[in-house]
Amino acid sequence: MDIFLSGEIDKDVDEAFVEIRKDIGEKIKVLRTNEYGSELTSISIIPIIINITPELEAAGFFKERKLFKRKEKDADYRLRVNFENFFKSDRYTQKLMIVKNIIECIRSLSTKAKNDFDASSLERDILQLFDIDEETFNKIDIN
Repeated sequence: MDIFLSGEIDKDVDEAFVEIRKDIGEKIKVLRTNEYGSELTSISIIPIIINITPELEAAGFFKERKLFKRKEKDADYRLRVNFENFFKSDRYTQKLMIVKNIIECIRSLSTKAKNDFDASSLERDILQLFDIDEETFNKIDIN
């Protein structure tokens, strides 16, 4: 399974995100050889970490996206991470927030790709990869 990680990132957290993305991206490469069903071959996960002003919100910028292209076996997910929480957190917590965003994308995708996508195994593999237990995972607040 190919997992592409990018972001729609505010300039105030860009440096932190680039560092975290690089670390997560390197580790997540090991999942490329794993099989999680025939329904998906790649997922693009693009966290949105923007200080969204009422004007930006009203203009419709930086909307969340949950796109599953069944024929292409591809998905594009863009879920928000609370800018203030991310900005105020230390690097370790920021990294946990990005991992949680990835897991939330996978969980959401599992409601669309119901035929042959083993989301629970992918989620478990990601949590093991980053050595995150369920208690720690549940404490992470990205909203």
